[in-house]
Amino acid sequence: MAPVAVSAPTVRLHDGRVTLTCGDAVAEVHPHWLRDRSTETGQIEPTNRQRLFTPLDVPVDIAVVACDVVDHALHVAFSDGHRAVLDLGGIEIALGWREDSEEPPAPEPWAAPLADFPDVDWRDITFDPASEDVDALIGCLRAFFRHGYVVFRNTPAEVGTVARVADRLGYLVGQNFGWVFDVEAKPAPTDLAYTSYALRAHTDEPYRRPVPGIQMLHCIRNEALGGDSTLVDGMAAAMALAAAHPEWHAALVDTEVVFRYDMGVDTVVNRGHILEYDRSGRYRQIRLNTKLDEPIVRPGVDLDAYYLGRRWLTEWTNDPAHQVTFRLEPGDIMFMDNQRALHGRTAFDPTSGHRHLQGCYIEHDGPDTMYRLAVRRRRAKLAG
Repeated sequence: MAPVAVSAPTVRLHDGRVTLTCGDAVAEVHPHWLRDRSTETGQIEPTNRQRLFTPLDVPVDIAVVACDVVDHALHVAFSDGHRAVLDLGGIEIALGWREDSEEPPAPEPWAAPLADFPDVDWRDITFDPASEDVDALIGCLRAFFRHGYVVFRNTPAEVGTVARVADRLGYLVGQNFGWVFDVEAKPAPTDLAYTSYALRAHTDEPYRRPVPGIQMLHCIRNEALGGDSTLVDGMAAAMALAAAHPEWHAALVDTEVVFRYDMGVDTVVNRGHILEYDRSGRYRQIRLNTKLDEPIVRPGVDLDAYYLGRRWLTEWTNDPAHQVTFRLEPGDIMFMDNQRALHGRTAFDPTSGHRHLQGCYIEHDGPDTMYRLAVRRRRAKLAG
């Protein structure tokens, strides 16, 4: 629903329930929904703002007995004797009638390299929150939420930097390669990333529960010939498949897949789908990693459509027309949404020079929280 609130809503009380009207928008709000929003003394813990009451403390048949709008606040009296003054702006945001200034921007699918490459000077973000440029931070995070990736420039080209950046932007998440992993050509590689082979566009670790949310790759040295990085938008790929071949798209949504990492001495297994959406049909994630996936064979499952859709996605995401290709220089960090942006690399010659990246993962709630708090800091700064 598009934001509609330009003036205070009108209120109607009928049979213990409140109906709010603002222009053409109308909403009947449940008494329990209003009761749960109370922040009166004794209702929430003042520091963490969590409720001190549970559903068992509120009558199941609670009703609203009086309601009015005063100074853009909703004054409500309940049948259990509780009275609350509720923030009408927060109610309008919850109903979708007013934009939430703290909500990160919606993703914007891209099917070709962006006109403006989303790179960010880390010196504007810094490791010290007290010296950050809050506008630069908000701009960086907005670009990430919109496009699914950004590249940080000018971080220290030193071992361990990626963990420091991860701790600044969120919370470091461990996985079967450790907290931080080194991407170098190795004689006994535990993953194809640790070779000099070209890597097709893929998402990382679909076999994990949960699948890692955000991947960071930090360039420490990149002296070898080749080894350029690629990124492509999996959300745009899913949309293109749905438009071109809806039956193949449906097969990738519906067919359950086993994702398996197994090198004998280590194994991690998960089940899921290549394309996942929420109940409202909104894109959630792509898990495309054709090195370690296998559909589960069940009666009635259309594997012809599944394999055609998987092949089509592989072709689309590896078409240079849809990819952005660039070279990571020492001090660069590729910061990408592992549930949206597929990454890859060109082959490189390990005898021509040393190529050393360090990587790690964090989850989406880190940048989400950072964005919301940065918006609050900027608002407070402007108000002060």
